[in-house]
Amino acid sequence: MIELVRLVSGLVLWAIAFSTLYALHGLGCSLGWSKQVVFGLSQSRMLLLAAWILFVAIQCGLLRRMARQKETHLDWMARAIGWIGLVATLVTGLPIIAISSCV
Repeated sequence: MIELVRLVSGLVLWAIAFSTLYALHGLGCSLGWSKQVVFGLSQSRMLLLAAWILFVAIQCGLLRRMARQKETHLDWMARAIGWIGLVATLVTGLPIIAISSCV
């Protein structure tokens, strides 16, 4: 059972990151956090960046832990899926940098 959890953990973590960033974006827009500027960034963008960086760090920690596992076929697949989850988390957060938060 633990092997199955290890196998899907990278993509499950990406799904949690995506959902959290999406919810924080909606919350920030509805509560007007994008209008309040601190250190040159809106509060909404600062919160989204902090959450995104946290999720990327968690994904990297997960991959680091997976690298210490034994070399079975299932462990190799888990690492590959973990890398896919990390790249997906990075791509998911890129609009935070490039696009304005609320219209």
